[in-house]
Amino acid sequence: MTFLRISQFLTWPIAFVYFHLFYRLRVNGRENFKNVSSPFIIIVNHFSFVDSFLFRLILGFATPHLPLRFMAVEKFSWRWLNFLSDIGVIPFIYSIFGVFVVVPGLGLHKNLEKARKIIGKKGNIVIYPEGKIVKDNVIAPFKSGAAVLAIETNTPVVPVSLRLGRRKWVRKELVVNVGEAMLVSNGSNIDETVASFYRCILTLYNRS
Repeated sequence: MTFLRISQFLTWPIAFVYFHLFYRLRVNGRENFKNVSSPFIIIVNHFSFVDSFLFRLILGFATPHLPLRFMAVEKFSWRWLNFLSDIGVIPFIYSIFGVFVVVPGLGLHKNLEKARKIIGKKGNIVIYPEGKIVKDNVIAPFKSGAAVLAIETNTPVVPVSLRLGRRKWVRKELVVNVGEAMLVSNGSNIDETVASFYRCILTLYNRS
């Protein structure tokens, strides 16, 4: 945990330069992270392979919430990402920045084992409920993993939306909206929880 906290902390200047060079970044609701204690689950839509690094800026320079542990896969829809995965580049990046891998087809219970252990150690997890990168400026249907994990562990969920806007010269507008933490009680209906997560992210996404 100490290594991951340091590695993520040190990415701040790189993330700052990258996201301010290529995007006109605006973060709304950052204060909501001040009102939540570890452990918590962040749910967020997924527009790019690099948007995980954006959280270093969303949380702020001196955040107490590092490290974040990102749930991800090693097989992708893009050939070049699979090539980088096959030659070890992506697994190496994952190991440095605290990403843990889930395997499609392994089963939800088995895939959530690592997440449960992280939460049990007061770790904070980022989950992309769409389960893939979505580039069409829409929110794709959510999978049930985040809902099941929140229900089973009774862990607060912080919703975050990422919305790309118009491009001006080389910089594209990027609006981040952070919502208030959602409490999911043990025994909640999974489908209803998935639907509530989706509605929350969609509402944030459409907020100016």
